[in-house]
Amino acid sequence: MKRIALFTVLTLALMTSSGMAMDAAGSSLGNLCTAQPLGMGIGNFSIGIGLADLTSVSGGFGYGISEHTDGRIRLALVDDENIDTKIALGVDFKYQLVSVDSISNGPFDMGLGAFVEYVDVDAWSVFQVGGQYIGSYPVKLNSGRTLTPYGRFNIRIESISWEGGSAVHEDETNLEFGLNGGVMWELTNTINVFGEFQIDGNDGVFFGIDFNVL
Repeated sequence: MKRIALFTVLTLALMTSSGMAMDAAGSSLGNLCTAQPLGMGIGNFSIGIGLADLTSVSGGFGYGISEHTDGRIRLALVDDENIDTKIALGVDFKYQLVSVDSISNGPFDMGLGAFVEYVDVDAWSVFQVGGQYIGSYPVKLNSGRTLTPYGRFNIRIESISWEGGSAVHEDETNLEFGLNGGVMWELTNTINVFGEFQIDGNDGVFFGIDFNVL
């Protein structure tokens, strides 16, 4: 119970910190992962849907680079009523600093990493690069499966460019913050499903599913 309470306090703190991100463009991809690594040589294919300021459908591939490090590459189609469908591209990685099972025997799993994301949306484009901190805690169910609540806090440099210049808007580069919070449900040994909210400029909810393919 103490571990769950500590994780809850962390999540609330991250929600408070995220208030500065409301004017940001935000991520088109969401987070859709916990602090737990995939494992060396393990590969997962993922599908995601974002119901946010920008609607998105994404696909990706994650791979375990080492026992405690993994990386992902993701591609998405983004759209809303004011723009034509465009493509977003993201790359990220994380390293598990603390594990409830082995590494330092922490109060919950903790991961630290970095990400890059780019999206071109008609008259403007966004490039962002930053760092991310992910906390999660696996809860064993009576079925033997795992339910894992998680939260991600990111800090990033976000650069917005306007095509051909604009009389209303100027290109700008800002330091931004964001928060994702959600839960992963282990459906089978090889399939996980995700649901999360995002407060990051592109505010909304994201859903995903990943399949172990390697």
